[in-house]
Amino acid sequence: MDNPPLLRHNWRLDEGIRMKWLWALALMAGLTSQAVNAAEFYENKTLAHPLIQGLQESSATLAFIKEAGGVKGYYCVCDTPEASPQLLDDYGQATIESVFLMSLDSEDPTRFVLFRQNDRYKVYAYKYDAIDHLYSRITRLQSALDRITEGQKHLDALTIKKALSRITPLNYRLDYEASGVPEFDQIDFSQGKLVGYYGQYYDPLPDPTPDAEPYFFKKTYQEKDGRFLTVTFWRWLDATLVEGNRTLYNYRVRRIAWETDPAKFAGSEDGQSVSYDSGSISAQGAYNQGVRIGAWSISKDEKYSESGSFAEGKREGQWTIYQDGQTLDGEYHNDLREGRWQLSNYDEMEWVASGFQTYAHGQLNGPSELTTAGVTERGCYVDDMRQGPWETKAGNGTYTDNLQSGPWILKADNGHTQTVNFVAGKKDGELRDTDANGNLTYIEHYKAGVLSGVRESALDSGASQ
Repeated sequence: MDNPPLLRHNWRLDEGIRMKWLWALALMAGLTSQAVNAAEFYENKTLAHPLIQGLQESSATLAFIKEAGGVKGYYCVCDTPEASPQLLDDYGQATIESVFLMSLDSEDPTRFVLFRQNDRYKVYAYKYDAIDHLYSRITRLQSALDRITEGQKHLDALTIKKALSRITPLNYRLDYEASGVPEFDQIDFSQGKLVGYYGQYYDPLPDPTPDAEPYFFKKTYQEKDGRFLTVTFWRWLDATLVEGNRTLYNYRVRRIAWETDPAKFAGSEDGQSVSYDSGSISAQGAYNQGVRIGAWSISKDEKYSESGSFAEGKREGQWTIYQDGQTLDGEYHNDLREGRWQLSNYDEMEWVASGFQTYAHGQLNGPSELTTAGVTERGCYVDDMRQGPWETKAGNGTYTDNLQSGPWILKADNGHTQTVNFVAGKKDGELRDTDANGNLTYIEHYKAGVLSGVRESALDSGASQ
């Protein structure tokens, strides 16, 4: 017997839905099959070393593949459809002997590849950057690695680790801005002669232990005419890593200088010097027996820098100072600002002032004019204090020893102005508020800066201007 019309309609609807589900399931199965069957980047290729999956420092897969030009290493964090393999390095006609990890500082461990090329051993070191998801070779460590492999007939990971544990503890991944001084820029930090360790307050540590907080250590690299080329290393402020009997820190170069007495933490500098902050130059110039002389450039961070000349340890002559987008140009004499200092703002940041100030013996003395966000303040200073008539963002009036005094015309909201007297920086007496058309709106009374009495409205009292 035939189904009723309504039932036939529902059957056709259910059948349509069923067919759509079957099609969707087939599509999903096909995509899954494609994903499962998609060839990995190393498949059907000749490997020069067993595949390494899930690297500790990056979770990447590492494959050394034999190609026409030699062996190449590739890695891939293949956890997304768009992930693609990256070239680790080209090892040429080589055999991969060993791939291992070792910590040289308290950051992430370093990945080492030992390979044999033309009957000679070589080792490359790599660090993984978790931000850009890329490995990079640590070229600053290469000279130390070459010394380890030189002339070796048999070499393995354990031997290399033992040799590496004896080199200078240092973050070798960090690059350093070139100083332009060849003898500085060519230093191999893994070499040199240890002078000593120092605490946080620069005190010598004869027998440093982790509890002794060894924040600094120094090494010498050359000696010339009674002066030593020294490098001071600074312990970066991050976690300490303990591996067995090794305690690792994140040491970085803090200063390179010529010194006559390297055992002293500071004070015997004699010649060129350069200081670093995370690889960027923070100060550069010359010393004469521990005293700064000649041209110097100094920066604390990207927001502050200064440059000029020293004479016997004191700033002398023309100097330029940059701070928070503002540039100041003027002269020092005997380490004190003198004359007119020009202020300018090349970054066009509204809150930065432009104009000038006048100094005498390091104090503000004389005319000053500063414009901030389109508002100009001008007047005179005497011994760092505002004195006499001033035009300010608050209004116009007179200062006595840096305090408002006498009659002032103040700027108020909505174009209003207020006239009031000041005594020792505080409102004192009658205040009259006038609107933008010059009409009196109200009167108030103050005593020593405190509102006293009742406000008189011009509309209520019929008060006149």
